[in-house]
Amino acid sequence: MTVLFEVYREFCFEAAHALYDPDHPTGGKYRNLHGHSFRVRVTLRGPRQDGEEWVMDLGKLGARLQQLRERLDHSFLNELEGLGKPTLENLCVYIWNDLEPALPAIHEVGIFRDTCNEGCVLKKQ
Repeated sequence: MTVLFEVYREFCFEAAHALYDPDHPTGGKYRNLHGHSFRVRVTLRGPRQDGEEWVMDLGKLGARLQQLRERLDHSFLNELEGLGKPTLENLCVYIWNDLEPALPAIHEVGIFRDTCNEGCVLKKQ
């Protein structure tokens, strides 16, 4: 029997964005600059590594996530190169693409806006 584990680490950041919709006559409901508190959960999936008894050292994962957090925290997401329109979906893809080269066991990226009771999850199939 193959045993797989899912381990995760979370981080939070604050950021602003504007979701201008050029197809809407007034620019859309979310066109004005506004901000959110974001909580991100990155989940790794895999077996325990030989000799280590873990999927990954969560301290190393935390250090890598801190680098990403520093780039995102108190940023204007519209100006983040490679993000595109700053939707939750695009932010999940941005974070996934940033982390995947160093974290091949990445299985899921979830982003939650607690103040809005909404979020988005991107999973590997």
